[in-house]
Amino acid sequence: MYAARVANVRLRDFLGQPAAAELLQGVVRSGRPAHAYLLQGPAGVGKGTAALAFARALLCERPEGDACGECAACHKTAHLSHPDLRFLFPVGGEEKDLDETISETLEAWRADPFFVFAYEKAASIRLSLTRDLIRELAYEPFEAPRRVVVVRDADRMREDQYSAMLKSLEEPGGATVWILTTARPSKLPATIRSRCQKVRFAALPEPLLRDFLAERVGVTEREARILAALSGGSLSKALVLRHMKPIEVRDEALELLEPALRGDPAALWRASQRFMNYGRTGRETMRRMFEVHQLWLRDLLRAQAGLPRESLANRDHEPEIRRQAARLDPREIRRRLMVLEEALQSIDFNVTADLTVFSALARVAGARFGQNDWPSHTATRWDY
Repeated sequence: MYAARVANVRLRDFLGQPAAAELLQGVVRSGRPAHAYLLQGPAGVGKGTAALAFARALLCERPEGDACGECAACHKTAHLSHPDLRFLFPVGGEEKDLDETISETLEAWRADPFFVFAYEKAASIRLSLTRDLIRELAYEPFEAPRRVVVVRDADRMREDQYSAMLKSLEEPGGATVWILTTARPSKLPATIRSRCQKVRFAALPEPLLRDFLAERVGVTEREARILAALSGGSLSKALVLRHMKPIEVRDEALELLEPALRGDPAALWRASQRFMNYGRTGRETMRRMFEVHQLWLRDLLRAQAGLPRESLANRDHEPEIRRQAARLDPREIRRRLMVLEEALQSIDFNVTADLTVFSALARVAGARFGQNDWPSHTATRWDY
């Protein structure tokens, strides 16, 4: 998915999306692209990179199903400087700082072969930028036969922004190709979706991610294994997590369960509060902790199924995994996975964070309220 620079990527270099790459190459070979394409699929699986590679091929002076990589147009698109290649993407901050924010983002994208777009929660594609672009589209392209507009994370628009874009999608003319990407197609209005050719992307296979991280990104084999398993098929998520010392994150999460396994609720409560830093730890850190425990339980199921050591994400803990797998019933592992799934869902709501950690880990360790030394509790929902 990545070459020396992320902007140098071509469709033939694509990672783990053969169907999407073949479809887009066929469009380039035909020489008759549609007026709009919607690249949709999970976050972090290459939609934005594919949009850029597709745009480069459409602007190439001598394409043969892909960008040649040698013509003047290809050199310009590789540096994101082609006058007929335009971008829209979510930005945060003040309106007066938009030009500087966009310039800094594009410069970071040019410089970093593993650049990952990250947004504030309130970031959106600004209406002023959309209107400026639409006014520009009324004129002929500068150099190429067509102009290509890449809209990253198109679901991050307000209703008035979609309305401004809709007319251009309805009557684009022959000189403009729109390429939209989204991980949340249901958030896009039906009027936008219906005017685009859809190109679907899938989560990346775990072995492919593991090999890419070890061979191309340069993380250790041990870290690559954990990152690939925690990323859920998203290369972008794996690239972000690699800066967070994944082995230490894993070990801290597993240590947090120890007081619950000993049956010491007081120690577990103190550990939960320390982990949440008395309310200052972010929800994403909390989410990663629960995902580590899900990964451990997945390894237990794989061990019970008789799969080899190579299939275990936490293979450096293989003896302990085999021991627990022999002791636990598969139905009990399923119950614990359900506990973690409920905890992950609750993170997005207004929950008491340290109490959520305490409750989830207590139940993952096998304890249920109302049993043994735990306080009595009449709610049967905790009994799964």
